[in-house]
Amino acid sequence: MTPKQLKKIILETMDEVYSMSDEDRVELEKRGYTGKDDEWLRRQIGLQYDDEVEKDIVNLRNYNKRLNSTPEGKKMIQAFKSANGVTSAHGLGYISYAESELGGQGDASRKSIKKWLDKYGGLGRDRLSTVAWTGRPEDLPENFTNYGNHEAITGGTGLLLKGYPVLVSKNSVSSQTLSSLPSGLVQHQAQSGIAKRGSFERPVYSLEQMEKSSFRPRWAAEVLLDNWSVIGCFVTLEVIEEARKNNGLETLFEDIDSTGLPCYVFSKQGFVNKL
Repeated sequence: MTPKQLKKIILETMDEVYSMSDEDRVELEKRGYTGKDDEWLRRQIGLQYDDEVEKDIVNLRNYNKRLNSTPEGKKMIQAFKSANGVTSAHGLGYISYAESELGGQGDASRKSIKKWLDKYGGLGRDRLSTVAWTGRPEDLPENFTNYGNHEAITGGTGLLLKGYPVLVSKNSVSSQTLSSLPSGLVQHQAQSGIAKRGSFERPVYSLEQMEKSSFRPRWAAEVLLDNWSVIGCFVTLEVIEEARKNNGLETLFEDIDSTGLPCYVFSKQGFVNKL
């Protein structure tokens, strides 16, 4: 697939509008998320009004148009696509707000890196939420636990990826949580892949902005990756210590080894070592 074809597919999936069914509207009323200030909650569970979806689409298209029209934007896109100059991480131990507070189902396969890969590893067309930092995995900021969505790392285990950055943000963008979406939306986007979208409070337009910003320097609290592939995994020192205390160390390392991926050890203080 050429870069031009990939760009065309990504832009087309941005335009997909799912209109809520009568059952969806009843569910939204039941949950009580019909107020003006509940827009971010509606996005997380995939029950948005048409005008909200259309606004998100316009914002994403304008954002990607800007990225693809400037040298610094193109440089950032290439960095995420090649994982050269930036690291993207998807936490398997991270519990989203939609799952913890909004009644999402969660996913038992996230308890094992290998099981997650077996189930989702071939679904690069479904957008994933990640955190990211400039540099290599070893360059994880030492004070990252002060930053938004740091739980993606401190949650314990996860994956390192490369892919197309549909949206890069200094803040959480309250994007859809895949395990919490209505079945109608999942079926609607079955062919093209789930098109996660988000808010635009602090969008990032270049690696330099991400690196030198006084607000969470070197960190992006949420990056929506499309056409992603897995290039590594991670585990935290805290999870290793817990596994050791519970006689689960062998099982943990067997799970990691079975992936065949390079694995990095992080802690709440940053990078520790590479297994």
